Amino acid sequence: MLDPWEYLRISPESDLSTLGAEGWELVAAREMELIFKRRAADPTARFTLEQKERALADIATHQRQTRHLLNPDIADLIRRVNHTQMLLIADRGFPIPNLPRVADISLTADIPTVPQVLVAILPDFPVDRLILAEEQQAAAPDRWEDMMDCGLPVETMTHLTFKRYAASAVACIRTGDSTPFANVLLVGG
Repeated sequence: MLDPWEYLRISPESDLSTLGAEGWELVAAREMELIFKRRAADPTARFTLEQKERALADIATHQRQTRHLLNPDIADLIRRVNHTQMLLIADRGFPIPNLPRVADISLTADIPTVPQVLVAILPDFPVDRLILAEEQQAAAPDRWEDMMDCGLPVETMTHLTFKRYAASAVACIRTGDSTPFANVLLVGG
């Protein structure tokens, strides 16, 4: 289960009326610091609010592109991933949760890899953000850098939390990737 609370530490000079209107409650006061908490939004609600803000800021970036995928099963799978839903792109060792749709395209070790699948599907799939396990940074620093430089917002979390999120995905594409912690969750835009 995800942490049901989010916390905020601020200086006493902050606008308390705005914080109250945003649902923050004061839980502690120290000399130069106020600590607030509020119920954390579930992932779908949080993704929806963040996507709405970005979409209203720049409508042109959310227009559809021409479809490029040749594999009809993968094309159908990504079309079924709706706004704020998640698609899991898994490496060969990830324990795939019981999801409604799983497309196993692994052929042999590292064919295809997670980045290869991303390059193939991203032109046809509006993605809000990538979610990665923090452990990838230490286990595969080159891959980590590639993911950080992919041009999409990246959110990180522990591998255990990542597995919990993955159980909420609507579909999975399993790859032959042997890179440790190569798994990626894509949040539909």
